[in-house]
Amino acid sequence: MADYNSAMPDAKKMITTLPAVTVIIPTFNEESFIVECINSLVDGNYPLERMELLVVDGHSNDQTQKKVLDLAAEHGIIKLLQNPKRIVPAAVNVAIAAATHDILVWVGAHAIYDADYLVNSVKVLVEEDCASAGGIITPVGKSIVGKAIAAATASAFGVGKPKYRHADKRQAVDTVFGGCWRKENIVKIGGFNEQWVRNQDYELNCRLRELVGEIILDPGIRCQYYCRESIPALARQYYDYGYWRFRTFLKHPESFTTRQAAPLLLFAGILISPALSYFNPVLASLVPLTYGLALISVGAMLSVKHRQPLYAFLLPVIFATLHLCWAVGFIKSGLQNLFTGFYATDKRHP
Repeated sequence: MADYNSAMPDAKKMITTLPAVTVIIPTFNEESFIVECINSLVDGNYPLERMELLVVDGHSNDQTQKKVLDLAAEHGIIKLLQNPKRIVPAAVNVAIAAATHDILVWVGAHAIYDADYLVNSVKVLVEEDCASAGGIITPVGKSIVGKAIAAATASAFGVGKPKYRHADKRQAVDTVFGGCWRKENIVKIGGFNEQWVRNQDYELNCRLRELVGEIILDPGIRCQYYCRESIPALARQYYDYGYWRFRTFLKHPESFTTRQAAPLLLFAGILISPALSYFNPVLASLVPLTYGLALISVGAMLSVKHRQPLYAFLLPVIFATLHLCWAVGFIKSGLQNLFTGFYATDKRHP
């Protein structure tokens, strides 16, 4: 394997040697994002004559499909496919089956990509001969609430320090945003598991690491991801993340991390605090009071850092939403499995 710390050559010098690639974009009601997303890819440094771009739409009821078709009329490499199941893993599987090239890059419609995103993704995949390659994702927002959510999800207090947010060198990791793979390897492991409505990327990466090889993150692969623009939407998102993360944990217990245990311990501490008040009121108030002070303190510090006074009021609510909604989703999913056995062993995938 190559030295992860070695400097990467200028990506533009590699253009003439780049292999053909299929870019996969699942969509559903993405009219506000899809044009900027696609333009960032077709205007990048990957030669269009060596690219096909498959947009797989889950029957959007807005202008997403029209905008994609307008772009397809301008760029012959763009094709619009349909995803009748309307879930992300099914969309990617549709594209994998339709792809005409061996190298696949899965990207999200809620993001814009650096000019060398595709070049560097393919370069790392080929250089390292790895199972998947990915990079750094930077959260951004449009409204004041969206920007506050971006600040929260970029902070260690908000989501810990996942390597796909903070890595500064090429390295092996557990998971990456999206991914760049060889089609034969994805087919070999059975494609995306369509029982996973969320957290499908993490579940796929568990199987890739087990059956194919390493997942490599390189900080030269960069994109900006648009966060949710309201706190209720954020709550639903992180509840879903927690809910489906339990299912991945059940199938791949080794994938659970200390970072993911933190919100569960926090939630448990808050939950048992009222019972402790009968024995020791001071002890009972320790977790809620400490957490509340941390919310206020970190919110105030980030408000100063970003020079945005409203963050002092928004961030404590956003942080609590991130932590507690994820924990509630995880715990509810676990209880459902305990009492109904809903998450029986998946026999389709290894």
